[in-house]
Amino acid sequence: MRPDSTCVTVDGPPLSRSSRVGLRGRERTAPSEKIRTCLVWLAVGALGCAAPLEVNDVSYDSRFGSTTLDLYLPNASDRPHPLVLFIHGGGLRSGDKRDFYWAATRLARSGFVASSINYRLLPEGVFPVPLQDSLCALAFLRANAAAYAIDPERVAVMGYSAGAWLASLVGLAAGHPQLAPDCDAAGRTAMMRPTAVISASGPQDMRTFWNEASDKAGLVETFNGSPAEVPHAYELGSPRYHVGPGAPAFLLLMDVIDVGGVAEFRQALVDAGNDARLLKVDGSLHILEQRDDAGLYEGGISSETPEAWIAIEDFLFRTIAKEGNP
Repeated sequence: MRPDSTCVTVDGPPLSRSSRVGLRGRERTAPSEKIRTCLVWLAVGALGCAAPLEVNDVSYDSRFGSTTLDLYLPNASDRPHPLVLFIHGGGLRSGDKRDFYWAATRLARSGFVASSINYRLLPEGVFPVPLQDSLCALAFLRANAAAYAIDPERVAVMGYSAGAWLASLVGLAAGHPQLAPDCDAAGRTAMMRPTAVISASGPQDMRTFWNEASDKAGLVETFNGSPAEVPHAYELGSPRYHVGPGAPAFLLLMDVIDVGGVAEFRQALVDAGNDARLLKVDGSLHILEQRDDAGLYEGGISSETPEAWIAIEDFLFRTIAKEGNP
């Protein structure tokens, strides 16, 4: 039990989904039923009272040393739970699956299975390698759903920065034949899309991002050339390029400055008939200052603010929870 939360007993009817994702004041009470829940300071969402079980450094593709994932399992595993797959940022040059420890443990306490992955970074991770690794991780977890008490039909993918870009591609381009992963878990075929995507502060149109980016050398390394040299690679690598009907539900979190066409991407999703919501986090900055303590916030990151976490948990309960329960 972390010191930033306290378990209490509330007399009354079961809490609504909106009550679970934000502290809303006193609930109406009735003596007929006691509901035990865990209220967290900072109004960032409800956490379970039991610590999750951690399973670390699981290989999802034995061909490579870096393709590993960590799992955070709810204490109660008597039934299948929805899965949230985390993809870290770092510009494809740095970052680690432990960067999402704070979020993964929080969601596991709330009844979700959470998994955070490592993938091959540059120079090995030239596009589409990091996307294919992400798809392989998802395929591995679906193939082993029974072992980890996962409901393979209820899956969300969440990423920050470069991880947000990859999360959007997992959501939209999983079935593209030119991007199919070549690992055993995926069967070297096109993949089934997740149910939902949370994409925080990541570019959605790499052609637009090229014009905005100061680090063009990094993009050249990522795609083996510029948009003029390899235009189709930049198309395939742009979530905006893959927008069409039948996309997963999207929650987009955006910094103060829209980089990489996030707002236009959201509008394209909506115009195609999809569920896409955009949260602009005023005062957030594109930095990564995550900490191991699930209740500690430092810096101003769009996906870490209390407002963002209220939206994130509400989105997850709405899209992949079953009748309001993970």
